[in-house]
Amino acid sequence: KLCYKNVSQGSLNASKDLQKEFATIEKKKEELADYLCEDRKKLSLEDVFSTMKTFREIFLKTLQ
Repeated sequence: KLCYKNVSQGSLNASKDLQKEFATIEKKKEELADYLCEDRKKLSLEDVFSTMKTFREIFLKTLQ
């Protein structure tokens, strides 16, 4: 028989852990924005990753 208290406590702990991970990601994103001289509030990780991917593709083509 499942104990709902343990299940709900586990869910609560997982939620807290996830919030900590998001906070860490947000902090790293802000550090990256500072490093790239970008606006912290406007920097999109999707744009950064897309730019990095494009750069990598062009770089690899250049090597060939």
